Amino acid sequence: MRLPLALAALLLSAGLACAAEAVFPRGSLVGLVPPEGMTEATTFPGFEDRAKSASILIVEMPPEAYEQVAAGFTDAALGTKGIAVESRDNLAVPDAKTMFVTGTQTAGPISVRKWVLLAGSAKGTALVTVQVPEANAASLPDPVVRATLATLAFRTPPTIEEQMKTLPFHLTNLGGFRVLRVLGNSAAFLTDGPKAEFDAAAQPLFVVSVAAGAPRDDDRANFAVRTLTTTPGFRDLKIERAEPLRINNMPGFEVMANAKEGASGTEVKIIQWVRFGTNGYMRMMGVVKADAFADYYSRLRAIRDGVETGGAEPR
Repeated sequence: MRLPLALAALLLSAGLACAAEAVFPRGSLVGLVPPEGMTEATTFPGFEDRAKSASILIVEMPPEAYEQVAAGFTDAALGTKGIAVESRDNLAVPDAKTMFVTGTQTAGPISVRKWVLLAGSAKGTALVTVQVPEANAASLPDPVVRATLATLAFRTPPTIEEQMKTLPFHLTNLGGFRVLRVLGNSAAFLTDGPKAEFDAAAQPLFVVSVAAGAPRDDDRANFAVRTLTTTPGFRDLKIERAEPLRINNMPGFEVMANAKEGASGTEVKIIQWVRFGTNGYMRMMGVVKADAFADYYSRLRAIRDGVETGGAEPR
């Protein structure tokens, strides 16, 4: 008996999933069994098949982030990112609640197939995006993607010290802060306070992250301001100043703003520094209650000036 191609692909992928264990990108809390041909990516947390321009991007967040992201996981919100949702389905992931959509996204002349999975567990939240150009869609059929995403797994996170070793930068001056969490191999969250959670209304926060995709030289100002103004979790955000500067002998941009913390309405001040490379950038952002910012400003600058790259920062 001949099986339909889609069913055959599903059974084959499910069989491979049963036989294999989830692969966790360096320092990552989230892993899965990648489909044949995909290996761990070197420039983002996830997996890729460069020959087919196919990728699986994994974004990690704390457990409490699930409800906030789920509230904005609408067709309209995804549409603002250029994703045209075609369907919403239930996708079972062990020990996790999920939301799952499929659709397309167009960038210039290129159209890509998209699968976006939001999964939340007691260990963390994951936003997983799978994409492949329409021209190569046959190499990554829908049943294989679904079977792959169904292998999503959360593990007990490594120690902070172990996770810090996977980052492409070193923090040589913590300014009296402590590292609260490391996300994947691209970001570190610091705080100065007793709480083991991200709560800008209660205690100062500082975030260091790297990403690929540097803007054009003449668009750096717009890029830096847009990056800050689109940061979730704040409202009534008003820019106080925005100006270029050198950061560790590299081109950068500083943006300072006043805002209210989204949940409590507490007035905070935000300082963001973006350091630009050739093919990527480093973002450093501090958030402190407005009435305490003057006491913390020099400490935030000390953390900024103490960030040294280890050769893996996108340049």
